[in-house]
Amino acid sequence: MKSGKTGLIIAAAFIGPGTVTTASMAGASLGYGLVWALCFSIFATYVLQEMASRLGLITGQGLSEAIVNISQNTFIKWFSIALVCAAIGVGNAAYEGGNLTGAALGLANVLPGSITLWALTLGSIALILLLSNRYQLVEKVLIGLVALMSVVFITIMLIAGIDTAALSKGLSQFGFSNTSLLLAIIGTTIVPYNLFLHAGLSAKQSREMPLSKAEISTELPAHKRQLFSSIGLGGIVTFAIMSCAANAFYLTGNVLSPGNIASQLEPILGDYANLFFALGLFSAGLTSAITAPLAAGYAICGLFSWQPTLQAKEFKLVCVSILVCGVLVATSGFKPLGIIILAQASNALLLPISVLFLLYVMNQKKIMQEHTNTLLANLFAGVILIVIIGLGGNKLISLLF
Repeated sequence: MKSGKTGLIIAAAFIGPGTVTTASMAGASLGYGLVWALCFSIFATYVLQEMASRLGLITGQGLSEAIVNISQNTFIKWFSIALVCAAIGVGNAAYEGGNLTGAALGLANVLPGSITLWALTLGSIALILLLSNRYQLVEKVLIGLVALMSVVFITIMLIAGIDTAALSKGLSQFGFSNTSLLLAIIGTTIVPYNLFLHAGLSAKQSREMPLSKAEISTELPAHKRQLFSSIGLGGIVTFAIMSCAANAFYLTGNVLSPGNIASQLEPILGDYANLFFALGLFSAGLTSAITAPLAAGYAICGLFSWQPTLQAKEFKLVCVSILVCGVLVATSGFKPLGIIILAQASNALLLPISVLFLLYVMNQKKIMQEHTNTLLANLFAGVILIVIIGLGGNKLISLLF
């Protein structure tokens, strides 16, 4: 698997139903007020995913394997394993619930049946694909559909135009009026499980096609450029969704709801807007519903030295467990948009654990050798970590008191 393809997979992984819904709600309720948060999130995603992919390419190890090998101290090792299991288990279960809920919400808007019924149906489809080992072709088709939806959002944004005055205000005035939505924007873009997924995919590439030192020196700069393009594309699509919602709802005074969220596509698609939006949510949701369990499989199997392949029983068990938890969340009876926002916010709250481990590993010479983090990379990662912890801590304090 080429490094450019892994970057596109990561970009496609975070443009799921959570991104569509969260960006729509942000644009509908705050206009361009959270564009600054999106810019920060895209920058942070690039910085962190570059570290994760570099780890896999250089060492041939996933992030989990590297975490386990940090220390020979038994207590530290098992404490690290427990933290990663908690972060990935809780985070991916919540994220999987958001994926299935988003896809089910799209289908329920245009077809007979409740969100609960469609969540169960989609969960069953994802389960069959994961257990059959034939999900790759379907995933490519679904990613293609998500790409098509992205083109439509960008086209609508260009046709509707951007309120440059409101955009400038959104970039210059940091809005904190809705912390849950702010955390959701961060959590739907800087996805913790993507760090494990990216490191795992890059490690697989490294093991299948080992690179010499000279080849690594050539590969890393090219890899960074490809990753920058992929993550940047994801950011443009997210901004386009936010801009469409701002024009359709915030600037007109209309209130966004599950029943009218697709109306932002009407300038181009007219009566077909609802159908197309449903297809997009279904595609994004099912793609992410497959990707999230796979990422958990890489993470958990790496911790216990199990085979990180879909053919291994342990890997399948982890995937199925995350999928079942996601179905339970999606069929819990809570409001669908609330579940999706909660899933993204929980990601942001759990993200510091993953970032701390990644940052520590990337500064270990015995693991990374001459490819440890530079001072600038550590500075960027440190600022990202402080911002995320500060926002998450503020939200927890407000909930408790």
